[in-house]
Amino acid sequence: MRTNAQEAVLSAYIASIGKRMPRDAAQDAAELCRLATSLNRLNEIACNSGLTERQERRKQNLQTRVKAVLEHAGLVLNHFESDPRGYAVYLDLPDGSYNSFGGRECGYGIGR
Repeated sequence: MRTNAQEAVLSAYIASIGKRMPRDAAQDAAELCRLATSLNRLNEIACNSGLTERQERRKQNLQTRVKAVLEHAGLVLNHFESDPRGYAVYLDLPDGSYNSFGGRECGYGIGR
């Protein structure tokens, strides 16, 4: 799914929870998509050649930042995925929507 579509879906869910105004929800959604795309790129590097210590620290920092944005936005993290063929971050959306073959228990994936 294209990033703009992911941002729109996430923004709508964040705004529907009621913790954030629409403008703030859009900023949170854009930040989540950007962080997830960065994580996906690191997953590709890890698959191809392995990560350096610096890249490992960056990956940990990105995951921490994703968790912070999700908490701030009122969304729940399902899991991080390290397989570069799929989404990097999976969320549990309030209505149980999903966009992957894993179904409801896998969650809604973001990040390339």
